Amino acid sequence: MIQAGSMGLPFLAVRGLLHSDILTYRPDLLVQENPFNPGERVVVAQPIRPDVAVFHALKADHWGNAITPGHRDDLMMARAARRVIVTAEEIVDGELSRRAVGDDTFLPALDVDVVAQVPLGAHPCGFGVVYDRDEDHCQEYLEAAKSADGFQRYLERYVYGVRDHAEYLERVDAAAREHRR
Repeated sequence: MIQAGSMGLPFLAVRGLLHSDILTYRPDLLVQENPFNPGERVVVAQPIRPDVAVFHALKADHWGNAITPGHRDDLMMARAARRVIVTAEEIVDGELSRRAVGDDTFLPALDVDVVAQVPLGAHPCGFGVVYDRDEDHCQEYLEAAKSADGFQRYLERYVYGVRDHAEYLERVDAAAREHRR
């Protein structure tokens, strides 16, 4: 569980999974007796410790402080990961503080290894109030993913076949113009 990883724990005890089918398909989840309440059974889950976590932020500063939209588990995931990369719509001058967050999530620089400005970095997904989901591109992806060959062509066009994010955005814009014709 990501909570165990974020706290550096060797495991996390969970009650909610006891009577679910998840236990049938997840041999890594163990049912154990609660040592503090004999007779009670709990599910014991290993910590999740991702090698890398990537977050897209509304804003970040040069030190790595970042603001991600909404109340999400970003901070917990960042603390569980061995390395954290933040891409941001905007890199601001000066230092961001927790006070600037409002209803969003603040990732402090001490949890961030790399920060880079990547406008439209969440594309084709939408990004809060900044931009909507690119429905045409998502549909193109879904169609491509129906076959191995189609998916490979998609990867060649939008992932492997571009030098950088700017070229990706140019290619996406060209594809959008093709769909409008």
